[in-house]
Amino acid sequence: MHMKNIISFLLSISVLFNILSCEKIETITGEQSALGEVGTTLNGDFNGASNVDVKVVSLDNGISTIEGTFTMTDPRYKKLIESHPKFFDVDGDKVRVHDVKFKVTTNGIEHVSGESNGIVIKYDSKKGDTYSNGRKVTHVSTDNDFKWRGMNIKVIQVEGETPKAEGVKSVTYWGNHRFGIVAVETTFDDGSTDYASVLIR
Repeated sequence: MHMKNIISFLLSISVLFNILSCEKIETITGEQSALGEVGTTLNGDFNGASNVDVKVVSLDNGISTIEGTFTMTDPRYKKLIESHPKFFDVDGDKVRVHDVKFKVTTNGIEHVSGESNGIVIKYDSKKGDTYSNGRKVTHVSTDNDFKWRGMNIKVIQVEGETPKAEGVKSVTYWGNHRFGIVAVETTFDDGSTDYASVLIR
């Protein structure tokens, strides 16, 4: 396959911002995953998102760089995006993302750009594990118990607060060793939530 599945739409917009506050203590090992190769596209049914054209544009020494454009009309996500001008250029509802970097291996995903770095997901995680950035593994499938895109798959569920994500209280996301991040639920400061299924191919 030329197009592969990886992280979410910007690792989901919200997951990306959550990661900006990580401390670099843990790192991902393992072989390079096809999920991080050039040409991989990222998308998700986030509220207010459309015209998404986001992809991996380079792979250098195991580091994948994500860039692209999309339209965002949801004011909750716009507040989040506008608080990170280093990675997002905003013109009305039009957004350009650039210079977002991840390490994607057969063992998991690590964010390697931003104010600090950190583990996104480790595929050998066990329920109760806590990553060095404070995110907790709250569920690990023992069978195909998660419905996604017409399939039932195994997932790892990770939850964490987002102290440096403007307007966001916490993020829960679900990942799979084959498809990367497959879903994200964002809880905003006003108590509202948005659940998005993620498809990267």
